[in-house]
Amino acid sequence: MTAEAVGTLFLTAVIAMGADALGIGSILAVMIFALGHISGAHLNPAVTLAVFIRGKIGLLRGLLYMVAQIAGAFLGALVPMLVLDDIGEKVSYPRVHADVSVGIALLVEAVFTFALATVVLNVATTKAQAGNSFFGLAIGLTVTAAAKAAGHISGGAFNPAVGLALPIFRDYYDDIWVYAVGPLAGGALAGALFLFTAKRDEF
Repeated sequence: MTAEAVGTLFLTAVIAMGADALGIGSILAVMIFALGHISGAHLNPAVTLAVFIRGKIGLLRGLLYMVAQIAGAFLGALVPMLVLDDIGEKVSYPRVHADVSVGIALLVEAVFTFALATVVLNVATTKAQAGNSFFGLAIGLTVTAAAKAAGHISGGAFNPAVGLALPIFRDYYDDIWVYAVGPLAGGALAGALFLFTAKRDEF
């Protein structure tokens, strides 16, 4: 559980301090390479949900992962308060763009989290890819592409832990539910699709 908390802490801190899409994808890839052999490095409740539906983690362990991820995200949100002078101006947090409807933002969060979780399930949980050394890079690049493509629409969280912790620390509660419902729906759909499409020898 500690690995999940630590990895999510670093991911959240990098986002909070204003990293661009490449920076976010890079820290995620690095944390996956560093911690993947310990916990699997989900670092995202939506990914953990997908892995649970896929059957690679039990219910209790999955819930504990989620608790650790959320705790790590809130700790990561504290980092800018320790190192930045002007919190109000410098701390980044996901928010729905003013010209975008909540429905569109919800869809964007769900679709790109679905893409992320699908990549995770297929590169990090299958027998065919067992022992590969590239899965962290594949997952990190997926987040980079998603953040670049959709960050200006929904805020680009694709992660309920990050999507809740950062806005709460900035006292921003408008449409915050989008960052829980959208990614969790995307993760659940990815898990269900994997069950439907995977070869039988993967179970």
